[in-house]
Amino acid sequence: MKIFVASSKKHVGKIQEDIFIRDSFISKGIFSEIATLEDVIKFSKPFDVVILKSIWGYHLDCKMFLEQISILREKKIVLVNDYGFIYWNINKFKYLNEIKNVNVTPTSLLQIKHARTALYIRNTILEASKDFNSDMLVIKPSVSASGYLTYVYNINKKNSVAVNSLLTKRHLDFIVQPYRPSIFEGEISIIIINGRLLYGVIRFPGVLSDKKDTIYLKLNDLPIFIKKSASALGDFFLKKFETLPKICRVDFLRNTTSYEILEVELIDPDLFFRYIPENIREKAISMLLK
Repeated sequence: MKIFVASSKKHVGKIQEDIFIRDSFISKGIFSEIATLEDVIKFSKPFDVVILKSIWGYHLDCKMFLEQISILREKKIVLVNDYGFIYWNINKFKYLNEIKNVNVTPTSLLQIKHARTALYIRNTILEASKDFNSDMLVIKPSVSASGYLTYVYNINKKNSVAVNSLLTKRHLDFIVQPYRPSIFEGEISIIIINGRLLYGVIRFPGVLSDKKDTIYLKLNDLPIFIKKSASALGDFFLKKFETLPKICRVDFLRNTTSYEILEVELIDPDLFFRYIPENIREKAISMLLK
């Protein structure tokens, strides 16, 4: 058995987290290699393991990405996360709508493929956000990553940059969410491996707020509300898939007195290994194949 850590052509062998995972397996006598999905498809054999990591940019050609995943499935490759989780997690609106009872940030679908004017787009955004009770919104593609085409939108202003971009990209489906000012306090991201909540971080991605250093959070430092939400999400996975994802990152943001789930990352989540203690990192990696 070989373990492939899947990356993108631009990032092969350059991302610290990929290197941590590869080197940890090699130190245990397990063959491990960082490779692009193209090379994984070419050189992998049945029952090899592929861990999706720095495949950044897959959302720019989602069709090709899903075709590559299908080829791996036909080859009987063991994928981390498993295939059902990848297909489920690709579309933000669909999966957030499925878990909307687990304290998720309110999310509406924005479809503007028939738009020809800025006024049409503005009116469609008003309709999509009418139940949010918020003048400030966040708009992003339903299939996206790394802040791609993400905008803060003020319904009382023209938002020319955002609207012109949406008009250009109107063939895409977007989601609309209420903007939470607490973004400046940072998002709390939790890492769950094989169903076990291990640690969290406070992070400032720099998309909707200033970029700052990531802060490690011990398990005992995580808010109880977040732990309960993680447990409820686990129950959802077990009911839907009859199993749990190997790797799961959940991003939370504070809203008044509680926390909301912003996103669930199952495809290529950053696990923040460069910010956590070595013993916790090794524990996380060792649990990947259990």
